[in-house]
Amino acid sequence: MNSAQPETLAELLKTLERSGELRSLARECGLSVRELRRRLSIWRREIATFEEDGTPVAVGGPPTGTPKKPKGPARRKAGGGDFPRLPAAADLPANPLPGGLQAVMEVHTDGASRGNPGPAAIGIVFAVKGGKKLAEHCETIGKATNNVAEYRAVVTALEHCQRWGVQRVHLKMDSELIVRQLHGAYRVKSPDLRPLYQQVVFLAKGLAEFRVSHIKRARNAHADTLANRALDGD
Repeated sequence: MNSAQPETLAELLKTLERSGELRSLARECGLSVRELRRRLSIWRREIATFEEDGTPVAVGGPPTGTPKKPKGPARRKAGGGDFPRLPAAADLPANPLPGGLQAVMEVHTDGASRGNPGPAAIGIVFAVKGGKKLAEHCETIGKATNNVAEYRAVVTALEHCQRWGVQRVHLKMDSELIVRQLHGAYRVKSPDLRPLYQQVVFLAKGLAEFRVSHIKRARNAHADTLANRALDGD
């Protein structure tokens, strides 16, 4: 059996994916084992983009050399330059949806935490269902875990929809754990998450329609960019 120590971050993440301690690590992070394994896999693939360009990321240190710019969603995610600024949700006093009460507000939310727990922020994009983006919201929320930030983003999004009088909301997010909890598939055991979950349930009861869907991280890049923009102070 090969017992060599991992020399790059990609190798370290791969080792963690296969670790027998993954269940206890997931519990400490407040994630399901499946969700943690998924995120480790995503992080490993992102780091591998550096290594494919001949710039391995060493354990304990930053990348050496200058990697090529990633293409597609990864590039948008890293710089956020491909997403034009939208009107701030807080500046819109009335329902921005065309079509009245039957129109559906599609909302993308994301939460980011650097440290888990650590400095955290939320990002939200409001759009016409299947159409034009209408508004955005991002802000820092102090020190929090990633899951708390994810829930705070949902609560804030629903508060804006309530203020506007929106009746039909379709929520999309890349946190499988939060989506499963909102669907009732997972119990909310964390004392930090339970009050936020209850806020979401309370706000959702005031809607005529509320749907929650899990999407891949790449499809949630705009909301992710907003959360990281808040953390970066942009």
